[in-house]
Amino acid sequence: MFSLFKKRGITFLSFSNTISQLGDRLTHMVIITLISIISPGRIAAFSEFSVAFTLPIIVLAPFAGVIIDHYNKQTIMLRCHLVQALLIFLTPTFVIMTRSILPIWILVVLFFSLDLFNNTSRNALVPDLVGSDELVQANSLIITLARIATFIGMVGGGYLVRVVGWQIGFYIDASTHFIAGILVLGMGARIIFEPIRKFEFSLSGELKKSFNRFLSDLKELGTLLIKDRIVVFVMLSVFILPFVAAVSYTVLIYLVQQEFGMGTTGVGWLGGIIGVGMLVGGLLMGFLGKGVNRGKMIILGMAILAVFFLIGPFFVNIFFLYIISIIAGMVFSIIGISQDTILQEDVLKEIRGRIFATKEFVINVTFVLCAILIGIISNNMKPYAIIFGIGIFLSAVTGLALLLYFSIPADTRIKL
Repeated sequence: MFSLFKKRGITFLSFSNTISQLGDRLTHMVIITLISIISPGRIAAFSEFSVAFTLPIIVLAPFAGVIIDHYNKQTIMLRCHLVQALLIFLTPTFVIMTRSILPIWILVVLFFSLDLFNNTSRNALVPDLVGSDELVQANSLIITLARIATFIGMVGGGYLVRVVGWQIGFYIDASTHFIAGILVLGMGARIIFEPIRKFEFSLSGELKKSFNRFLSDLKELGTLLIKDRIVVFVMLSVFILPFVAAVSYTVLIYLVQQEFGMGTTGVGWLGGIIGVGMLVGGLLMGFLGKGVNRGKMIILGMAILAVFFLIGPFFVNIFFLYIISIIAGMVFSIIGISQDTILQEDVLKEIRGRIFATKEFVINVTFVLCAILIGIISNNMKPYAIIFGIGIFLSAVTGLALLLYFSIPADTRIKL
């Protein structure tokens, strides 16, 4: 895996993503702190934040894939990072001027909308930077470095916000995204990342033609999602990660921050430990490479998560939660790397952007719906009952994934 550092394109992409992830974690830590100050004791407050940063992605995801497939991906990533840096830099000023938290919610909507284009472009161009036999290692490298940033951002971010305050935290965050944008330029010459078919946007006569092409591309995507069982299997597994993440972002953060009395620093350690687990999982997949059946790894990971949620209510304390966080982090990396690699191998280049945008769509629809649902039922159910119910549901989804996996022809299934 680390031999890929000899390749300039994937090296700069990995470092850019690492710095970007560091900034994202800092953003979350600042906002989580504000939520605890403004709405103490409300699990639903975290659900509202979840809706704010996922709903824009749900709306934009169907369009983002088409745009990315027909536009220079390096340019998209550069512009997204620079605009994100500017938004974050200006936000503290507007919060102080308006004496309101409204600028924070505006930032969240715009920032994560841009993140959709950035993340989708990154996943879609990995096969352009490495050979097909290096995709697992490349995805593992990206995940591994990103999880190092997750640990630093979550653990360090918790202490940083406490020491320097949320305003300075935003300025530091803005600098990370500016640096991430500059690093994108190091991936190679712009022409390398030009699309196969250029999509020319027009505000006059060409608008109708562009819209018809857009509808045609969406139809092509829909056909693939219906007929390709491998893609359907991956998309079902994609559903699991944001589902678990929504529970973590609402119930578990509430438990650690307020019921266990550990505050934002405790949340930072929780996120950091999950990041360590994801780092270990990324390294493991990088060393295993193509020698592992990724479909079976996905199902095994889903089963492990289901078991953790089933037994969790009987053992939940901060020590047990941190142990489970390491293992769950490993599972998240293994499933995520397996998903991306299968899609990169199975999907043609000209539709790759749409597939990864669809993946982002599934992730964010799942996250926001689960966050809303948990916010509603938290008024009538205790956190431990919610966790156990999630375990039962995950078990059923894992069984469905297993049936779908074995419905894939054997000669194809063995190559996953």
